[in-house]
Amino acid sequence: MTLYLRRDVSADNRCFVVSDSLGAEKYYVSTPAAGLLTRSKLVITDMSGSEAAKIRRIPLVGIAAYVLRFGKRHVTLVTVPTPNGVSAYFYGSNWHIVGELAAKNFSIIDVDKTLILEHRRHADYCELNIPESENELFCLAASVCANLINTIDSPALQAV
Repeated sequence: MTLYLRRDVSADNRCFVVSDSLGAEKYYVSTPAAGLLTRSKLVITDMSGSEAAKIRRIPLVGIAAYVLRFGKRHVTLVTVPTPNGVSAYFYGSNWHIVGELAAKNFSIIDVDKTLILEHRRHADYCELNIPESENELFCLAASVCANLINTIDSPALQAV
């Protein structure tokens, strides 16, 4: 299954819109109602408006940690910036990220090298190829977290 993730810059509280391969909108990623404690939370809702998954960012110094919760499952994604790029680790799952997370071109694989997600960045959207539908919400939540990591597209040296 192929999904397309793109930023939503409308005036409401939506951050991302997820479309299927036919172009029909399938999920919205938004922040809950305004409030001090909701700045670090995102909610993935389906087209009927029911909550499908939650993403919570845990404020830690020097790293970005996200708790992905869908149904009764939850997985923690920790990203650590290093001089060689961004390293990412899942806790609560046997899956690993390979590729360039900071460039938004990566794959998630299982310990037996089975492909879980292939994430490819395009000019104004990201393409998510998910082989098995039961991993759809997990892959979508992990992709949203990867797209929340602030990176620059063309690093340049500055003369001092």
